[in-house]
Amino acid sequence: MRLVAPRSAAVLVTLLSLGVAVPTIAQAQGAGYLFGRPNVSVTVRGGYARANASSDLFEQVVTDLTLKKGDFSGITAGAELGFTLTDRFSVSVDVGYTRSSKSSEFRDFIDNNDQPIEQTTEFERLPLMVNVRAYLVPPGRSVGRLAWIPSHVVPWVGGGAGYMRYRFHQYGDFIDFQSTNVFSADYDSQDWTGAAQALAGVDVSLSPHMAITGDARYLWAKAPLSRGFSGFDRIDLSGVSATLGLTYRM
Repeated sequence: MRLVAPRSAAVLVTLLSLGVAVPTIAQAQGAGYLFGRPNVSVTVRGGYARANASSDLFEQVVTDLTLKKGDFSGITAGAELGFTLTDRFSVSVDVGYTRSSKSSEFRDFIDNNDQPIEQTTEFERLPLMVNVRAYLVPPGRSVGRLAWIPSHVVPWVGGGAGYMRYRFHQYGDFIDFQSTNVFSADYDSQDWTGAAQALAGVDVSLSPHMAITGDARYLWAKAPLSRGFSGFDRIDLSGVSATLGLTYRM
């Protein structure tokens, strides 16, 4: 029988070890394993936010100008930083931004030159919220002391509270209804106000670290208006949104 030289034996043992280790590592990371439960997640999302626009300011604007309530809705974008509390609960800090801008004219009036009386209306909302999520199924399961396997589909519900920055801005030409004179003006109201929201969604894992996150949110908020809009009630900032995003777990 021919014996294997010590150096050759060492090379053989090394190759056999690599042959075992490589599939094991591939299984651990490519097939859905993490080394321990993730404690932090980052989500970037985008979608559409529908404004309720139900306060008297919106009613007046829609009546006088060639606008409709849907013109105050728009594309929304946001980001969220989440932290694991327990196997079924997490807390997150969430920021979003929605803006609409629409040109219009008075419905029933024209100027002395038979031209439309035109203006632009801008509406912005920026909520800054702290949310708590409850997962309806386990987000994952531990295997041994180190490995953690994320679940493929994880529905969740949650709620949050915080503050919202808003801006309602109108500029252009307007009518003095008492004298019927046309004048140029710039009306701007912006402030911070308290806000609350309810949310529900689902995480669909693409890999151990990555997931697609879809959610729907309903946000409640009202705020006082500036002097330029005196005589109106608090502006309605509430609305519903639906977004789709990408989550990175670490």
